[in-house]
Amino acid sequence: MLLEIGSRLNIEFSELSDYVFQTKNPNTVVFEQVRLLRSQFKDKEAHELLKEKMNIGELQTAYDYKHYYYYIGITSLIGNTNFSDALYNFDMALSVENEPNIDFLNILATNGIGLTYFMQEEQDKALTYFEKSLSQLEDYLNRTVSFKENIEIMKIYFTTAKFYSAIGEYSRALYLCNQGIMLQKEEHTNYDLDRLYYEKAFNLFQLGNSKKAEKYYYCAGSLADMSGNTILSGVIKKDMANFNMTVYPF
Repeated sequence: MLLEIGSRLNIEFSELSDYVFQTKNPNTVVFEQVRLLRSQFKDKEAHELLKEKMNIGELQTAYDYKHYYYYIGITSLIGNTNFSDALYNFDMALSVENEPNIDFLNILATNGIGLTYFMQEEQDKALTYFEKSLSQLEDYLNRTVSFKENIEIMKIYFTTAKFYSAIGEYSRALYLCNQGIMLQKEEHTNYDLDRLYYEKAFNLFQLGNSKKAEKYYYCAGSLADMSGNTILSGVIKKDMANFNMTVYPF
């Protein structure tokens, strides 16, 4: 029916299907805006948007509740460095009765708890939750044909690689970066790809491969420049200068 309507009105099918889904669940629009802000390092703005646009008393589905609690938790953590609020909301996301099609949000919440402990410098606790989320992610990907609709899970590779890099396990961090990059290539996506290439470059340098590191710093810099990610661009330039590399000219 949608194909027929689109043909008569000369409207792309994707436009109609997006409209139908958003009309059915208006919260989806807010979640998409939050995801975009997060990709631009604007977690504080994303947190304010959630507080302004969404009323928890009006949420109805497990999908909405889990998204809300996860996004409130992660934006509290990254945007406001509020550890207790983050842990509370991640726990709330995990407590919502699960459905098979939204179990990826459990993985994100588990990884978020690991990230919270990492930022609190409680490395043993962080390791437990990071490893658990990686195990859950592997199982999820084995059962999923495509993860494009749940692209936020790509952040797990970056945050977990960042943790392993911080504790000196550079090979493990590099492996996770490569896994994330490979999956994105297979799905023809580039969500957070600039950060994955950046983390790959950093760990290559730590492992003594400065030539390859320089190559991937250029890849990360190009992607960051295209997406307008000025914060990451600055970090990349600083790293390259500190590592005596030729800083990319943009």
